[in-house]
Amino acid sequence: MESEDIVSDLEDIFGEDTDRILLNEKVLSIDYVPDRIVGRSKEIEDFLKLVKAIGRGAYPENGLLLGGSGFGKSTVVKFVLKKITERLETKNKLGHPFRWVYIQCNKHRTETEVIVEIIKQLDYKTKVPSTGWKVGMYYDALWDLIRDKNVSLIVVLDEIDKLNKSELLYTFSRAGEQHQIPEGHFLKTIGISNDFGFEETLDSREKSSMDFKTVVFSAYNAEQIKLILCDRVKLAFHPGAISPETIDLCASISAKVHGDARKAIDLLRAAAIYAEENDYSIVLPEHVDKAFDGIDEDKYEQLTSKMALHDKIVLLSILKNVNQNKPLTNTAEVRKLYEIMCKEIDQTAMKRATVANIIGNFETMNLIKVVGVKMGRGAVGRIFEIKVPSGRALEKILYQDDYLDGLEDVKPMPFQN
Repeated sequence: MESEDIVSDLEDIFGEDTDRILLNEKVLSIDYVPDRIVGRSKEIEDFLKLVKAIGRGAYPENGLLLGGSGFGKSTVVKFVLKKITERLETKNKLGHPFRWVYIQCNKHRTETEVIVEIIKQLDYKTKVPSTGWKVGMYYDALWDLIRDKNVSLIVVLDEIDKLNKSELLYTFSRAGEQHQIPEGHFLKTIGISNDFGFEETLDSREKSSMDFKTVVFSAYNAEQIKLILCDRVKLAFHPGAISPETIDLCASISAKVHGDARKAIDLLRAAAIYAEENDYSIVLPEHVDKAFDGIDEDKYEQLTSKMALHDKIVLLSILKNVNQNKPLTNTAEVRKLYEIMCKEIDQTAMKRATVANIIGNFETMNLIKVVGVKMGRGAVGRIFEIKVPSGRALEKILYQDDYLDGLEDVKPMPFQN
């Protein structure tokens, strides 16, 4: 007798076509660059001031774009540079080709990795080893390629704060002066970051030579997010496959979570997939609720499974304090509840400095954001907010740990009876 647990063809893997809702899912991807930009007129104008000199045959500035995740920084940069490239195809006053490359520094962190990726994007036929050469040889390969292609170049470094410390920025800034690129050409850098203190990590040489001009991006409001979603819905969904109330709900939720348009799009996509997988013909508001509960669940489970027990307890203390309808909490509140929960499960509480270090690690992991510090008499230490879409969903996942499942009813002191 044959086992029923057999996969024999593509139908078994993919199932029947279920695209009754989503027409073009790529429109909802992080890499999609729309034909028009909503709600970023000021930011586009400010960024154009840095680069529009290219259109008259002059040199652009080095730029640093700062703002929270999902504020449209990468989209604006790609959109503007794409438009400039298109314009130069018919009206090129540079007298030679212009190119730009986009590097994700969370994937390419070292000097060598960045240079290799630039070379690949400029000319995929140029082969350089990913390792094994001295750094100078990689620079020589890049300079040779720029001269061979006769191009001026803008290098976009997204999450520039993730770069390892190196001579990269300084070397790029001096490429013209050192005659590494052809005369009358430029090599400029556009950095993108949500770390407003990034420039303070640069040494005086880098600061002086790069001379970054800064553009600050503000959060989207609910109306702007709604307009962005409406634009995407027209291209991504079959007509009538999503209710207006669903779009409103996605915009409202995301506006409350730091004005993050990317989260709104992720939420919309997750709701659509949930509706399709459960045989609905239209995406309804209740599907958003389902998607919101599950959108980051796998990521959270992977994250918390690797945490030490006391890291989990500190995180649980943060979530409990914020989930009690408070937008902010602080080091003192977190430590107080942490000590209470340690006592509940017969664990010896870590010292204050250790708890402070754990909280600092959560900031590095982008789970929390420090918004202030209160020191001195009556000090509470760092004041912060959580940066996850659903603190309650993450709290529930933490209770899956056998050590923590008995802490669900423990509340911060001001909320105890």
